[in-house]
Amino acid sequence: MLSSVFKTKKLVFVRKGTLFMTAETEAIKVQILSTGNAEILLEENDFLIVKWIKPEIKYSMAAYQYGKTGMANNYPWECSLTEEQIAFFLEHINAAVEYFKSKHHYFHLEVKEVSYENIVSIDEHGIKFSDLHWLTYKECTINFNRKYPNSRGNCIGERNITAEPPYIELYSTYAHTKILFNKKGLFRKNKNMIDFHNLQRHINEFGYTTLDLS
Repeated sequence: MLSSVFKTKKLVFVRKGTLFMTAETEAIKVQILSTGNAEILLEENDFLIVKWIKPEIKYSMAAYQYGKTGMANNYPWECSLTEEQIAFFLEHINAAVEYFKSKHHYFHLEVKEVSYENIVSIDEHGIKFSDLHWLTYKECTINFNRKYPNSRGNCIGERNITAEPPYIELYSTYAHTKILFNKKGLFRKNKNMIDFHNLQRHINEFGYTTLDLS
């Protein structure tokens, strides 16, 4: 961890740089510093604590913002902080992380369950479903790396063939997409295994993978 000290009349601010800042957080950092109106007081994997010095002194958490459509807009997500909160969070970084998670909508994700039967098409960009829901592998890779910053490669979610029913959960934005292999009837177990391996094969062919939880 890297550290440097910022001093004011009331507070001593310690800046700590994480070795695993996501690309999105790095982009937000560059965007904020480019204004010339701010200092970064704390760098974490998913968020920054910022001191704004113009047009007035104020403090906030800043992070990459996702919309419900799965597309990010051009402005950082922000949450205002008091000077007292700043002093506490810079001394208790784990508390800052938990506070951030309690505020950012990404960490309040729902899981959307869909049947494998509802898949309309699979191509090199993503998967489309019969309810017009569409996820991209790129967004899933970004979200997976946010959750597992030490991960390498193009992992887009997780799978469990031993679960009942078996599933592949893809890390689509706002709500993860949990694809269930839940056919009924005669030979259903064998058919569900074939479908499971078929989807995993397509994912691999397009250069991506999933974390095996079996």
